[in-house]
Order: sequence, then C-alpha cells, then structure tokens
Amino acid sequence: MAKENIPEFTVTTLSQSIKKTLETEFEYVRVKGELGRVSRPASGHIYFDLKDEKSVLASVVWRGTRIIERDLIEEGNEVVLVGRLSSFSGHSKYQIIVEDIQASGIGALIAMLNKRREKLASEGLFSIEKKLKLPKYPLSVGVITSISGAVIKDILNRVAARFHVKVIVFPVTVQGDNCAKDVIEGIHFFHQQKVQSKGLRPDLLIIARGGGSFEDLWQFNDEDLVRAVSEARIPIISAIGHETDTTLIDLVADVRAPTPTAAAEIALPNRTEILRELNHLSASLKNNVEKRTFLKMSLLNQFAAKLKSPYQNLNDMKKSLTMNVLKLDNIIKETFSTMSNKVKLLDKDLSLKLKQIFYFVSDTKKQVALLDKDAFKHLSNTFGKKSEDLLSVSRLLESVSYKKVLSRGYSVIRDENEKIVSSKYQSKGKSALTIEWSDGKINVRTDK
Repeated sequence: MAKENIPEFTVTTLSQSIKKTLETEFEYVRVKGELGRVSRPASGHIYFDLKDEKSVLASVVWRGTRIIERDLIEEGNEVVLVGRLSSFSGHSKYQIIVEDIQASGIGALIAMLNKRREKLASEGLFSIEKKLKLPKYPLSVGVITSISGAVIKDILNRVAARFHVKVIVFPVTVQGDNCAKDVIEGIHFFHQQKVQSKGLRPDLLIIARGGGSFEDLWQFNDEDLVRAVSEARIPIISAIGHETDTTLIDLVADVRAPTPTAAAEIALPNRTEILRELNHLSASLKNNVEKRTFLKMSLLNQFAAKLKSPYQNLNDMKKSLTMNVLKLDNIIKETFSTMSNKVKLLDKDLSLKLKQIFYFVSDTKKQVALLDKDAFKHLSNTFGKKSEDLLSVSRLLESVSYKKVLSRGYSVIRDENEKIVSSKYQSKGKSALTIEWSDGKINVRTDK
C-alpha cells in the first residue's frame, strides 16, 4: 500500500479502534501465569498482575463478581484466569477483566487448602464440642449424593441389609463448579422440612461421593460448604472418596466415614445384633423375674407361718380392749378423786380467807369511824379557837382604826395628793385641802 493511502487516525480514534478490535477478537480467553502484585482498595475491586518470564498482564476483578476460589488471589500462586480482554483507550493500556480463577497445578491447590484449613480451625469449626451426637435408632436418613453410580446403590444395599429405614435422596453433582452449591442446597432442603415425625425431615444426613483425584474432590473443600455443614442442626456423616482422602468437609462433619458403605453401617444399627441383644435381654429379664418371684413367695410363706388365725387375733384384741377399758376406768376414778380432794381443800381455804377478809373490813370500818369522830372533834375545837382569835383581832383593829378617833370629834386634813397635813407649816403652798370628819368630807381652798 502506498504511503499516501495509509489511513490517518487521531490518537483517540486509533485507541478506540484498538479497543474495539481487542474486545471483538479476544472476547473470552484463558490465560495461565503467576500472580504478581495484588491490591485490594476500599472500593471492593481487586487489582493484580499475571506474569510469566517475559510479560505482565494487568488484571481486575470487579466488585460483585462471584468467584468461587477468591483465596487463590495471592501473590506467587500459579493460576488460570478466565475473562475478557479490554482496553483503557485513554492511556492505550489493556487488561483482562477476570470472571473466574482456577489453580494451575496441585501445588497451588494444596497451599490454598492449608491456608483455608488453618483459618477455619482458628474459628473453631472443627472442634469436638460443636459435633452433634448421632441418633441410636434413626427412623429416616437423608442422603446427598449423585443418583448415578455405585455410591447410592452401595448405601441402599447396606441400609436394606442392616436396618431398613426410610431413605430420602437429594441428587447433586459430585464434581465440577456446581458441586459445592448443590450440596449446600441439599443441606438447606432437609433443614426446611418441618415434620420430622412423618419422615419429611431425616434424623441424620449422609454426604457421600466415590473415590477420585485431588482435583475431583476439590469442591468438598469449599469454604461455604464447610460453613453450611458446621451450622447444620441435623447430624451429618461425611463419606468422601476413599479412606486415604481427607477433605475439609470430613473435618467439620459430626462423624467421618472412610467410605460411603461404611457411612451406612455407622448410621444404622445391625438388625442381627439388635435381635441377638433383644433375645439376651429377654432371657435376662425372664430369669430376673423368676428369681424375684421365688424370693417373694418364700418371704410370703414365712410371714404366713407366723400369722395366727383371724379368730385368735379377734380374741386377743378383745382381751386387750377389755384390759384397756378397765385401766381407763381406774384412771378416771383416781383422777376424779384427786380433783375432788383438791376442790375440798380449796373450798376450806377459801372460807378461811373470806372470814379473814370480813374481820379485816369490820376492824377497818371501826377504825375509820373513830378516826372520823376524832377528826370532827379536832376540827370543831380548832374552828372555835380560830373564831375567837379572829374576833379578838377584829376588835383590836377596830379600836385602833382612825374612823373610831374621828367619831370622838377629831378630823383629818389631806392635800390634793391625799397626803395628811398635820401642821400649819405643811399647809403652806397648798391651794386646796380636804377635811374629813366621821360623817363626811369637805373641800376647802386656802389663802396662800
């Protein structure tokens, strides 16, 4: 092509054209490499590098993208990314928008498994205290497994052979991306069944799968599945793979069975052993009943030999009653006689006391009469003497009274202040005087 025919682009149109071509030609890709720098900002997105010996590919997981194995996003892990290529035209950069991430090689899976096991163990999910006790005689069993293959057949055969109970199967995929999600759905299904007595909700659950590679059993290490088993309220037996295979679900289950067949044997009692035990218990019970019956009959015969005839018992009781009546009559008579004597003594004593009281009252009355007479005489004498004394004093007072003097022709002169004026000298300066005679008073004025 001649240089003059080469199309001309602006920077923006060229970047947009590259973006369109990139997203059209590489809509979905799988890229293998080692994780480099990982960044988890507050926005919730995850940014990291995918690299090999020569190149680095920018990668992003948008917030809200559901990726099962998020634990794989750690620096140094070998992974395979599944996603779409896109270009940021403003800076002519491209990146892969990740929609899934898978481990590349068993080493990465083992490292992630160990890290997850430590995390869940630190939360106490594997502790013995959290494990539920299996029912001794379950009425129904729920089985979560694939309906195709030998596992479900082995379980059903062992159930029929050991202890026939109702088996409810919840079919799931036991390998691949949907495995963990299906098993969680099965656990939730059985917990949602409310009526346990009618067989709609089993007494225990078996989660089973046959043998397989480490990668085939990987879904039974899923963190969400492990938490669902830990939170279950129905006892769970795990039977994943062979005895040498150990997944995280085996650690969290209430009981771990080495194989699916062994799970059925653990879940159910053996019919033959139960019948043998029942026969043994029946024979033991019969023997104990016979022994106890013999002992009771022996005791009964011993008691019967010691018992008298009913007539003899009645005669003995009659004699005893007669003697008791006589004793009671004597006791009553003695008691009455004693009480009668006490009453007589009390009556005699009371009469004596009454006489003493009568004499005392009589003497007291006489003494009171004498005292009354003496008191009256004393009061009369005292009153007469006091009357005479009073009369003498009255006469004396009357003889010395100035009124008596006035009656003999004398008078009393007083000034305006009622003071007696006894001389001419005392009358000087007085403007008014009062002269009192025995028959009255007059007021006079003086010449100063």
